[in-house]
Amino acid sequence: MLRNVKTYHKPTVVEEAVALVHSNPNAAYLGGGAWLTAQGDPSLEVLVDLQKVGLGTIEADLDGVRMGATVTLQGIIDHDNAGSMAGGIMAKAASYTQSRNLREQGTLGGTLMVAGPEDPLTTAFLVLDTEVRYADPNVHTAPFASFVAYRDRLLKTRALLTDVHVKRPAARSMASFEVVGRSPKDKPIVCAAAYVAVEEGLPVDLRVAVGGAHVQPARLLKTEHILKGQEQLLVAEKIDAALDPALAELTPVEDFRGSAAYRLEMAKVLARRALLDAWEKARRL
Repeated sequence: MLRNVKTYHKPTVVEEAVALVHSNPNAAYLGGGAWLTAQGDPSLEVLVDLQKVGLGTIEADLDGVRMGATVTLQGIIDHDNAGSMAGGIMAKAASYTQSRNLREQGTLGGTLMVAGPEDPLTTAFLVLDTEVRYADPNVHTAPFASFVAYRDRLLKTRALLTDVHVKRPAARSMASFEVVGRSPKDKPIVCAAAYVAVEEGLPVDLRVAVGGAHVQPARLLKTEHILKGQEQLLVAEKIDAALDPALAELTPVEDFRGSAAYRLEMAKVLARRALLDAWEKARRL
């Protein structure tokens, strides 16, 4: 409950919304409200509602899909282009973020700004060609990996994430998402995402990321470099050898759901599965 809220604003443009939040240290953006309500911050006195700012649409064209920050998680799953892109990886990842009821309320922007170490949607976006726009109040564009790395700084400066743009993948490419949890539909303990593009029967581009095995979802750049450089058929043994040096650099945040050793082992298993699945599906296109 937000018991101490005294003022409620409903701006119509992004610049006004950012200015209102920046003018009061006890103000916050209100998208879906799921996270704010759950936190119940007693210092919160001013809400800046984003409903009329124009960030609630999904636009698709030949270049890709642009999703506004107040698009709901369920809206991503249900959208024909966003939900099916790259083998449906965004829809699958979004389905693991919350229950159906909370996905109808929770927004894309809010989910990404407060994402935990095992967040499935962040993990999926890391392997796609993704960029974000945010306002502070000036509008900036950044690669998604940079957003993940500097997200805490954006939170401190109270920037507003406005939209996420995912470029359309190559014609002969596929993405895959793997997860392990306490139950088939529970939030992930560990997850992995992979993307593979194929030309003349060889993997010419690939990306792999894991969630739940580090302080934040992490792209395994060292693994990508090793596998790209070989330009040979992907097999489990080769993938395992390429995963080991990248996973050795990660520091899992262990809790009652999984020890550090368990998380790293599952990250290896899931990353291998995701890479092999994306590779096999891309080869058949």
